[in-house]
Formats: sequence, C-alpha cells, structure tokens
Amino acid sequence: MKKVIGWLVILAAVAGIGWLVWQRIEEQNSENTGKAKKKAAAIAVEAVLPETKDMRDVKTFTGTLKPWSSFEVAPKVSGRLEELNYDIGDPVPGGAVIARIEDTEYKQVVDQTAADLDVARAELSEARVMLDLRRREYERQKILTEKNVGTAAQYESAETAYQAQAAAYAKSEAEVKRRQAILDNARLKLNDCTVTADWGGEDVHRYVASREVDEGTLMAANQALLTIAELDRLYAVIYAIERDYPSLKIGQVARLSTDAYPGEVFEGKISRIAQVLQDNTRQAAVQIEVPNKDLRLKPGMYVRVQMEFAFHPGAQVVPRNAVIKRNDKTGVFKLSARDGKAVFVPVETGIATRAFTEILSPKLNFPVITLGNHLLTDGVDIRIPADFQIRKPDDAEAGEQETARL
Repeated sequence: MKKVIGWLVILAAVAGIGWLVWQRIEEQNSENTGKAKKKAAAIAVEAVLPETKDMRDVKTFTGTLKPWSSFEVAPKVSGRLEELNYDIGDPVPGGAVIARIEDTEYKQVVDQTAADLDVARAELSEARVMLDLRRREYERQKILTEKNVGTAAQYESAETAYQAQAAAYAKSEAEVKRRQAILDNARLKLNDCTVTADWGGEDVHRYVASREVDEGTLMAANQALLTIAELDRLYAVIYAIERDYPSLKIGQVARLSTDAYPGEVFEGKISRIAQVLQDNTRQAAVQIEVPNKDLRLKPGMYVRVQMEFAFHPGAQVVPRNAVIKRNDKTGVFKLSARDGKAVFVPVETGIATRAFTEILSPKLNFPVITLGNHLLTDGVDIRIPADFQIRKPDDAEAGEQETARL
C-alpha cells in the first residue's frame, strides 16, 4: 500500500512539472507571436506632397460620322432608263441632269391631249356663238312680250333655250379646263422623264454614295437610281450617360479624332441634344456638327469625341492612387513620420484624370501615402525606407523640383 501511494506521488510530481514546462513554452510562443505580429504591422509605404495643377474635366465618347443629308434619287415616272450620267463618288452640281427616262410614249400622250384640248376649245367657241344667239333671241322676245306683241309661250321658249345654251356653254368651258389639266399633267410627266439635281446652284456639290441600277433597266416609278449625300459638313452621333447629360450645351465645342488621320484633331460643335433618355441604356443621343469643306472626313468613319466640361486652374491635386475609401468615406492617408503612423483624412474630391485627383477640401499641407495605402487602417504603424524622398510641388516660377528627406 505504501509503494502504491509512493508511485502516485511521483506521477503527480512529474505531471505537475510537465504542466509547468508546457505553460512556459506556450507563454514563450505567445510572446514571440505578439512580437512577430507587432513587427508585421509596420507596413512599408511611400508618399508625395500635394501639387498645384490646372485640372480639366474632359470626357471621351465614341461615335460614327454620318452625312449631313442623304437621300435616294428616283424618277417619278416609269420607263426604260435611257441615260444615267453619274456613278459612285462623282460630284453632282446643283441643276445637273442626273438621268433620262425614255420619253417617246409621254410625247405621244402630250400630242394627243393637246389635240383633245383644241377640240374642246373649238366646241367652246361654237357654244359661245350659240349662247350669244340665244341671248339676243331671249332679249327680243322679252321686249315683245312687254309691248304685248309677242305671246307668253314664245317668251318662255326663248328663255328656256337661252338657259339651256348657257348650261351647254358652261359645260364646254369646264371641258376645256379639264383637257388643259390633262395636258398639263402629260407635260409634267414628260418633264419628269428628265431627273435633275434640284438643290442650290452649280457651285453646290453633293456626291454619289451608291448606284442602284444600270442604263437600260426598265424602271418603275419611285425606284431608286442613286443615293446622294451631302459631305461638306457631317455630323457625329454620340450617347451621353445620365451623369454627363446636364453638362451638355448647344454650341459646345467638341474635338474629334479618327484612326484615318493619327495625331490630327478636328473641331465640331453640338447641334442637337435629345430631350429623352433611352429607357434601356439611360443614355441620350447627341448630334455634333462637323465642318468638312476639304472632304477629308467620310461618313462611316469611327471617331473619338472629347469634350471639356470643366476647367479648374491652380487646383490642389494628389496622385489618383492616393485616394481610397474606408468605411464608405473617401480620403487619403496622412504620413505622420514623427510617430510612425498612418492617419486617415476624409477629403472632398473634384475633377479626376488618369493620373491625378483634385482635392477640393481640406487644404493638404502634409505628405499623402501613395504606395501601400490599400493595406492601411487609421492609426496603423508604418515603415518608411531610409533613403526615401518625398517630392514637393513644382516651383511654377523657377521650374525647379525640390525634394525633402524624412
């Protein structure tokens, strides 16, 4: 019994010593882990001082050039296409004869209707003579009746004959007008056999965009011959989102560039703005008028359109990557080299470009962290390379760049 109790005491002592050793090891590991965490919490960063720059709010849109006007040229009458004087790319001056439709049948119709008009006029002359005769007879019988020489029957007969002849005369007169209208219509159709450019003068040119038929084709009325486009001015259609829509103004200058002329910029201006945004895209169509007197630009070209919505001279700016969000607040991290910590400062931003963001408020007179700030939280320890230099703003007058070493 004594031996058993002895062994139990020895085992308890060993267990107690083992527990003390394990506890000491855990405390040591915890201390090492804390030191490692504290050491890891010091995040390496880089920083710059705010600068002063002229900031422009320039938005870029894409669109396609279109002719200022475009329409199909078609004959008003049917017939065989006898002559087509223009082809794709040709300039067409105002008043030029574009095409001719065979007019033999239309000439015959004109001759026939002219002859019918002559017959109607002859009948009208005959009716006029007869009307004059019936009128005189009626007036004679009226006088005789008033003198009680003629009978009432004779007077009534003369009156009836006169009225009947007046109606016949009116009918002949109407027939002449009808025949004249038929002749005018026949002459109009004959004239329509010649298709002309009915715009401006000879110095106003438009251009053939496409040719639809060849000479000899049996044309139907209103069948397209050519498509004509006005090219001395074009327009580009772009689509502005809801956020940019209030900044658009009629007459606002736009700068266009296209891959056809690398490095060149063409100017235009807003001529129309849609008053309704599309439901599915929340965008509004904007039409930009583009002068094109030298005809270098062509319809169908893809263009990039830049428009300046705002200009802020001498704005306070920081690199764009210095501005981040923390807890739904926009701000920058202030570099506090004295206590080795990063301090989050909320800011109000303005114009943003690819490189810089304008800071409207507050005034920043301290370095802002640009590298490593995505890992930071307010008050976290930071580590700065020993040879790192903070850039100061450019000296606008001397044009020299100064540096300040931490």
